[in-house]
Amino acid sequence: MRIKKNNKPIILCIIIVIIIIILVIVKSVSNKNKIDYSKLSDEELDLVVANKIQEINKIDLSSLNERERMEYYVSEFITAIENKNYETAYQMLYSDFKENYFPNYSDFEEYAENKFPSNIALNHTNIERNGDVYILWVTVANPLAGKSSGMEINFVIKENDLNDFELSFSVI
Repeated sequence: MRIKKNNKPIILCIIIVIIIIILVIVKSVSNKNKIDYSKLSDEELDLVVANKIQEINKIDLSSLNERERMEYYVSEFITAIENKNYETAYQMLYSDFKENYFPNYSDFEEYAENKFPSNIALNHTNIERNGDVYILWVTVANPLAGKSSGMEINFVIKENDLNDFELSFSVI
């Protein structure tokens, strides 16, 4: 089909209109997925922020060596405590350890509230492997309280699979 010279402007206008319609449709679809943060409660906003941080902090554990994975697991546990998400931290504990030291969740929550600082910095000092468990020596400190605030804790971690682990620690 041959386009006559006098039809070229009409065809060009039709193409431009089609492009504009497509852009408007794409823009309206993308706006439907946006969240109006001003309408969220504090709890909902905290949840959204926590989810975004998790997305940003996702790590490919298979690319980490053994020590890095163990340090990651301990930091996940400590982060849960620091965020006062004690139930999540409690679920990470080895079942026999829970039975011996924290037979119920409220015992663990009370311990975590009283023994761990509100701001936590970790210094991983040593790691050993003993069979299928790892022992990690960690200094847990409040970075705002100075150098004398640290406490030495040994973490024992059993990795069942990537991001499937149980741990226990030296109760102080």
